[in-house]
Amino acid sequence: MGFDLGLGDQQRPWPREGIEIRVGLATLLGLDNRPGEIPRLGPVLPDVARDIVTAQHRGAEWRFAIVDTDGYLLLGGLTRQRPRPAPGSPPPGRCRGGIVEIQLTAELLDHLTRHPLVAGGAWARVIADLVDQYAHRDHLLAQLDTRPDDRFARGALARHIQIRDRTCVHPGCMRPAACCDMDHVEDYAHGGLTIRINIGPECGLHHPYKDRGWRLTQPEPGIFRWASPLGRIYVTRGEPVMPPLPKPRPRPTQPHPNNPLPLCDDSILPPTTSLIPGPEPEPPPQPDDPDPPPF
Repeated sequence: MGFDLGLGDQQRPWPREGIEIRVGLATLLGLDNRPGEIPRLGPVLPDVARDIVTAQHRGAEWRFAIVDTDGYLLLGGLTRQRPRPAPGSPPPGRCRGGIVEIQLTAELLDHLTRHPLVAGGAWARVIADLVDQYAHRDHLLAQLDTRPDDRFARGALARHIQIRDRTCVHPGCMRPAACCDMDHVEDYAHGGLTIRINIGPECGLHHPYKDRGWRLTQPEPGIFRWASPLGRIYVTRGEPVMPPLPKPRPRPTQPHPNNPLPLCDDSILPPTTSLIPGPEPEPPPQPDDPDPPPF
């Protein structure tokens, strides 16, 4: 059974329901084959991720997440630009709802601005919009804190917190931030402000912990320090938005005792090893006149 990606939505009387997909811009540009991710489901093949993005060209909310070299958020937001369909291709897909999150590093964004193949490519308008927003990142981040007296974190601030922290910030909890409360580190009733450094996602289980002896502070945006009733200190930070991929493992030259070389690959077998059984060895020669036993 395969997934219905909605590639033939233009022939339907109604659009398909959208889903959330997270994928790197380099993958969408064909520069690499990094897997995409469907939250709460897991990684998907890059071709599947590209098809889902194409199917949600219209109707979905398109987000971007520009990260540092370690994969942590520098700037997140929305883009209204869409890639230009290739000449002769079918009309782009449309959906009802859904989220497309485009991830890229600041280093890649700087590289794309000088890449000759991008200037007139299908994604030129999207990249130009990301470049413009990143150039004004200080102003955009400051705007997130312009309503400190609001009772709840909404809109751009809530979206920024969800992208930044990913999950509940309590130690060991992996509940998605989108399913958590936007909680004030310093309680709103005690004068806590609705700003980036005072907001974090907490699930329904861990939200009341501050009323049960736990103490929470946020020394830096996205860094949470928990003190348990027993005095233990736990420092948490959300998973990287775009975790670095591990380097490929080199091909082993010698077999490991706990991981022997597979017998199905002739290229890594020792030169004296053969998969074809040879003739049975002859028995050792017997002496002509063996000495009699001493007893």
